[in-house]
Amino acid sequence: MGEEMQEVVIDSIEQLESFIGQYGDGYLFRGQTDHYLDEEKQISIPTSFERHDCIPPLMFKWTHYSKALIRAFGGGDYHDLDFGVSQAILQHYGWRSFFIDLSKDAHVACWFAVNKYNDKKNIHMCEDFEENPVWLVHKEALYLQTENRGHIYVINEKYFSDNNIKIHDLTKLAGDEGRLRFQAQAACLVEGVDGFLPQDSIVAHLNVNYDVLVKYIESKDITSTLDIFPDRKNDFILKFLLDLPWIKIQSDSDFPIPAYRRGLEIPEYDSMFVKHLPPSVTLYSPFWVSEKRQGEDTPFSMIPFYKIGEHAYFANTNDQFDLTEVNKILVEHDGLAIELDGLIKIPELGDGFEYEKGIFVEKVEDGIFSVSALVVEHPGHKVSGIGANQGWFYKVNDGIWKRTIHDKQCPCNNNLRHELQFSILRVLNESLKEGVIICEDNLNYYHEDLRSA
Repeated sequence: MGEEMQEVVIDSIEQLESFIGQYGDGYLFRGQTDHYLDEEKQISIPTSFERHDCIPPLMFKWTHYSKALIRAFGGGDYHDLDFGVSQAILQHYGWRSFFIDLSKDAHVACWFAVNKYNDKKNIHMCEDFEENPVWLVHKEALYLQTENRGHIYVINEKYFSDNNIKIHDLTKLAGDEGRLRFQAQAACLVEGVDGFLPQDSIVAHLNVNYDVLVKYIESKDITSTLDIFPDRKNDFILKFLLDLPWIKIQSDSDFPIPAYRRGLEIPEYDSMFVKHLPPSVTLYSPFWVSEKRQGEDTPFSMIPFYKIGEHAYFANTNDQFDLTEVNKILVEHDGLAIELDGLIKIPELGDGFEYEKGIFVEKVEDGIFSVSALVVEHPGHKVSGIGANQGWFYKVNDGIWKRTIHDKQCPCNNNLRHELQFSILRVLNESLKEGVIICEDNLNYYHEDLRSA
């Protein structure tokens, strides 16, 4: 059992400051505009997964980009980055997780105790870089002051260590690259137990007068939502996630103006209307490179293409895996391509409009194959170029692939990019073994999951 919880009603700034002053290191805070109880009259604070469920394909996509961003800007090995850390970070940008938001700073909790989340879909009527009309669907978010009493929960951090419950202190990830959202919120996230914050971890519940909360927040120089949710100019994680390609919304309507949604739907607190979109804003209408290669004399023209969902890129591994079925293909052909149904953005490439759309495998000499990215240049709504970049080379002995140094290998220092490219072969190999790859026509194949897409 934890400490006996105090119930405290606070009606003055002096009371609030005095009470909060009792809790220093080792205590965390959470603020809410409403106080929820379960059927047993216990405080009910659920994880976002408990409230909204999980969508695995989207979870893998969110998780990949969070880990890739941490690796690109903060260092560390992508495959060693804790799954919980990536989930905890993404919860701050609008994704669901197994964690519950807490803060090391009481003033942050007070802000959330007085401000209630709201969002709405808003359509921006813009022009692409060729001045064609387009609609962009934004999820515009804001916090509105409730003018009601707020609720602060004081949580004993020791309870979690005593009960082997994971907690992630995101303030330890602080760096010099701007001001990230979880830094502004002094965020700690704790793993839910059966989907909820353990009741025994809460040592106090403060029921606080609205005017007292506002005065306390203002004393800490918090004057707007952007003080708690830094804008994209200051938060590189937010900027990158918002720079992912927009995806065309498929419709049976004959309406002539195309509409697009974000690749990852993110609540926007700093949404601004931009009338003329620059080429760096990619408006992606799904297409297949394999369908554009007929009749062309290119390295792509005489090799089989395998269409697979973009989840193949996010379902990566750095473990060894079997490539028996892939090897059979390469006995008959001098190469193959695996094409994804989406565009992959690489953090290190910055604000450009080059994306990966799969991989290109090419036989360069007996027993030596290169594995490189199938790349597209996609300014705005147009595909301006298709090709393959430099890759890594592998020697195949008795069906086993082993990387070998080659004078034509990619000179970049981004090992992760090439590891993920190679890992896509595993998904193709497993799909072939499971019999879920369907022949479309000569040299064109697709995963059966795409049949209903």
